[in-house]
Amino acid sequence: MLILAEGTVRRPLEDDERAAVWAWLGPMVDAGFMQSGYINTVGDRVWLVLSTTDVDTATERLADLPAVHDGSVSFSTIEVTAVRFR
Repeated sequence: MLILAEGTVRRPLEDDERAAVWAWLGPMVDAGFMQSGYINTVGDRVWLVLSTTDVDTATERLADLPAVHDGSVSFSTIEVTAVRFR
């Protein structure tokens, strides 16, 4: 199932924190968990498209992100039930 994770950046990340985030995201992409992502640095938003068996698993994996642990970024997750193309 596809999961949309919408995140809010609560405070700017320092360079070492960004490196930790990238180190965390790489294996998620390699494992097929993260399908795509978009970061809007002006609006302090991030969206991730995830592939997993349930929303709880996605929420747990996102909670492992160091920037989530320290409160820099927070995510809400929802199951994608339909995709419309124009």
